[in-house]
Amino acid sequence: MLPPARTEVRHVLPTFESVIAMALIRYGAMIADARGSIGGVVFARNRGGAYARNRTTPLNPQTVRQIEVRSVLANLSQEWATVLTQDQRDSWDLYADNVPLVNSLGESRNVSGLNMFIRGNSLLADTGGVQIDDGPTIFTVGPTLTPTLTLDSAADTVTVTDLGDYDLADGPVNMLVQQGTPQNGGVQFFKGPFRKIAEVEAVETTGEPPFGPFDLTYPVVAGQAVWFRTATVTPDGRVGVPVIQRFLVA
Repeated sequence: MLPPARTEVRHVLPTFESVIAMALIRYGAMIADARGSIGGVVFARNRGGAYARNRTTPLNPQTVRQIEVRSVLANLSQEWATVLTQDQRDSWDLYADNVPLVNSLGESRNVSGLNMFIRGNSLLADTGGVQIDDGPTIFTVGPTLTPTLTLDSAADTVTVTDLGDYDLADGPVNMLVQQGTPQNGGVQFFKGPFRKIAEVEAVETTGEPPFGPFDLTYPVVAGQAVWFRTATVTPDGRVGVPVIQRFLVA
């Protein structure tokens, strides 16, 4: 059982050079950074800095998990259009107008009420919560929790030992626990993909941590690095900033 070697709240650091096709690109005064795709070129960033690559179309394996997630998103979009009242849609728009989110460039921007409705309710659905049709009346994102995770590499399990400095007296939260694919032990940066391990309904009525142990999605062996991502949502649909923790398996 090992403590995490590093914990990070994912954010974007400024970078000014990138490498593409063996060439360096230096951003000028007009463009300081870039994310996403334009035509056939994708702009992104890793630990070496910003870079650009040719855009590729990934295969669609249609896994059970992918089908499940797509179904949830499609159902929520349909609910927004046909089930929610105009007052309810307005309440999500009001919440969205008052709660900016940070994009991949580290900039604050406001998304639509529909985006907020799907964002909160998809995570509630993924963690066994109840769908919320009325927008939150507290104009903040959800709490950011940095739980203590205990990895048992012999049993291939992970346990949520505690919720960090979060006090459940401040309100219940639901947590999604995900695992990234194991990497060589020298790898320090990992951005995905992550796969669902468990859903934790961390509410006072079900008791305090620990939660688990939960079986790992990917077995691990000594010398590997493995990342876990946790995301939380409150019962009223406010999503906290995901937290990623790195472990080095002994």
